[in-house]
Amino acid sequence: MVTFDIELITDPICSWCFIAHRGLLKSFQLYKKTFPNGSVDNFNLVYRPYYLLDPSTPCINKQEFQDKIMSREQQNITYIRIKQLGRAYGIFFNFFEGELGGTREVHRLIHLAQTKKSLAVRDRVVEGVSRAYHENGMNISDWKILRQIAIDAGVCAEEVDEWSDMDADVGGEELDREVERFKQVVSGGGGGQRGVPVIIIQRKYRIDGAPDVGELLDIFGKIRNGESVEDEGNGFMCEIRSEKC
Repeated sequence: MVTFDIELITDPICSWCFIAHRGLLKSFQLYKKTFPNGSVDNFNLVYRPYYLLDPSTPCINKQEFQDKIMSREQQNITYIRIKQLGRAYGIFFNFFEGELGGTREVHRLIHLAQTKKSLAVRDRVVEGVSRAYHENGMNISDWKILRQIAIDAGVCAEEVDEWSDMDADVGGEELDREVERFKQVVSGGGGGQRGVPVIIIQRKYRIDGAPDVGELLDIFGKIRNGESVEDEGNGFMCEIRSEKC
């Protein structure tokens, strides 16, 4: 039996991160169906935090934000491509409705769900946050929105209310340490700014950007067979103030 330890470094406002997440889940399912005895192998997926925007960034209308970083023509070209790929994974992106802002609080919710609740609850929180922002135009910097997502995912209201107390900042110190750690991972340990998603497999193989399912299956197969795997860096990713996101 093989256990695949996978870390997905992500920010919930990143469209390519949502695509990478869905791609990972699809690759897990296909692996178990297509590889001999693949059904007994395990995939251990852990979410790691990254900020595309400064946590103190005030909320801004999505359309206004996009207009600041690229022309309407560039937006149309960029988002047609992302929408087409998203549909292949069952994602229906809504790029221009709603607001975006700093994501520390949504990362704190995911961190608490990941460290204190079951994997099923954690996964429902992550999926709920992603769909709320990318499909439904909701402001996931707002704890009123996050509270309902958490409750719908199976967290009791009393616990969510404890988590949402920004003065108590439950889990905040641990989150801040993780953010600094994975900021260094994303930048390769240097000062150069990169973007997300970044996927780390078996704590040593790195994929920058959102790979397709075929690439993931090829990597999993090589690891399963004890073959060498090269780091990948050709996938699409979200970068700070980038037209790629």
